[in-house]
Amino acid sequence: MQSFPQWFLCCNYAASRRLHGSRRSCVLLSAAVLCLSNLPIHGLQNRFTQIIGNADRGVVLPQSVPLVPRQDPGALTEIQAFRSAISLGPWKDMQGTGQLTSTATDSSGDKSPLNSTLWIRHHHEYRLDIQKPNGTSSLRLDGSYGAAQHTDGHTKIMDARDAVSGMFAFPALMEAAFPDTSVMVIDRGMAIVGGTTLHRITVESPWPGSPVDAATGNLMSSVVDLYFNPQTHLLMKSASAVFGSESNPEPMLEVVTYGEYNAVSGMLLPHSYRQTLNGQILWTLQLNQIQLNSGLTEADFHF
Repeated sequence: MQSFPQWFLCCNYAASRRLHGSRRSCVLLSAAVLCLSNLPIHGLQNRFTQIIGNADRGVVLPQSVPLVPRQDPGALTEIQAFRSAISLGPWKDMQGTGQLTSTATDSSGDKSPLNSTLWIRHHHEYRLDIQKPNGTSSLRLDGSYGAAQHTDGHTKIMDARDAVSGMFAFPALMEAAFPDTSVMVIDRGMAIVGGTTLHRITVESPWPGSPVDAATGNLMSSVVDLYFNPQTHLLMKSASAVFGSESNPEPMLEVVTYGEYNAVSGMLLPHSYRQTLNGQILWTLQLNQIQLNSGLTEADFHF
């Protein structure tokens, strides 16, 4: 369902500072184009939340639960309330156009918004194209497959642990069969995030094909925390652990904030998105137009 550190805009910047002290880390973008950034990380880190910057205080790093089938009534009720709140209708795919603004700068120091196009098909296929002065960068995800292509045509494969989480959380909630019996939904109660009370729900889903973790013997799974407004029942934030391009690094906390729910063909969909990594804002995406059910195919999400 969701996941993406520094993904959008970059073009092979070398990370100049370790995210957790001194480790050099290049972070794969999780929904728009593979990027390594010069973004410095400031502030003190909370070991439990993974927060280093000042954004998204109160959001915690999602934790896997024991693999015992569990679907809490409170969590199921909140998901159904979300569907009612957005007036969920026929849903297959969406295509949105708008502008992406990154906190990372290019070599000239330019932070100008870039024209971008977002594609989503069902809940596991995502594509983000970013128009740069020297060409188009693209990120494409489909299940555990993820790859980012730079303007020069160079393509890099993502860590499957990041790809499988997808780009955003709300499309899965719009699937008619969600959650099926393989998905656990855990009611975590209320949480205070940035001074606002939100209803936190953990969703743990098996990987496509149900592969087994050789180390534990358990099915591979992805975990995301969803934060709903308890009054409007709209999805406000989603949080996931991301790993970037190093083998088995410490997970980092990635949070996406959803806003500006506007009607599209009678259905409310978020038009603004903001991503933070360990408490620092990385990018915002503002969609100006969204079109539903335009007939996207699987081929649109692979290089």
